[in-house]
Amino acid sequence: MAEYDLSGQTALITGCSAGLGREFAYAFAQAGANLVLASRRTEVLDELADELAFEANAESLVVECDVLQEDDIINAVDSAVEHFGGLDIMINTVGNYLSKPLTEQSIEDWHHVIDLNLTSSFIGSREAAKVMIPQESGCIINMASTFAFGATRFPVVSYYAAKGGVVMLTKALAVELGPHNIRANAIAPGFFPTKQSIDAMENDEIRQNMIEPRTALPYLAQKEWIRGAACFLASDDAKYVTGHVLSVDGGWLAF
Repeated sequence: MAEYDLSGQTALITGCSAGLGREFAYAFAQAGANLVLASRRTEVLDELADELAFEANAESLVVECDVLQEDDIINAVDSAVEHFGGLDIMINTVGNYLSKPLTEQSIEDWHHVIDLNLTSSFIGSREAAKVMIPQESGCIINMASTFAFGATRFPVVSYYAAKGGVVMLTKALAVELGPHNIRANAIAPGFFPTKQSIDAMENDEIRQNMIEPRTALPYLAQKEWIRGAACFLASDDAKYVTGHVLSVDGGWLAF
């Protein structure tokens, strides 16, 4: 990964106890940012904070946060401001899907996936904006997906809808918050070897018939290859980039 300098900036990362959120924590730590690590599993975050301090001399604040609880997200942002004096980067990474045929999905299933992926990003962005508007600066990064741009044979209807909503939420944020010098962008990952996707990637039939034919490059992703996208969007190299969705997908959306 190229070197980025985010020294003196504070980044709040939700859902960073595992998956791509954890990779973003490493990326921002290596770039010199102060970190607010927010997740339900604080014992895992404590271990992560120790690792980041040892490997990158990063200062981290651990905050317990269930993104399905509005008050938890509000508290995470308030804690960032109280501890570090402000908030410069908000990255909403929590997300998951429910694989179930349309006719078997309940309204509770639908609301859970929408709330986990889309509503949590709305609340996180709203609370970050309350801090960033008076600062007249800030960067919001949301997690979209290649599934926001087209459906596949995977029966995850609520996930498609949620991630499509994240894309439009990000564009709306960019337009509304742009006059306050706040940028809003999203990352659309393809298949990465995280807990969410590893079963599909290790299933020979799915990998050979669905994933590899839609991957333009001759190899599948490694987890750490997502790090540079977040650092770029948070850095001054992206100072004139807002309302954009950066796909990191090995060429999935090129087909």
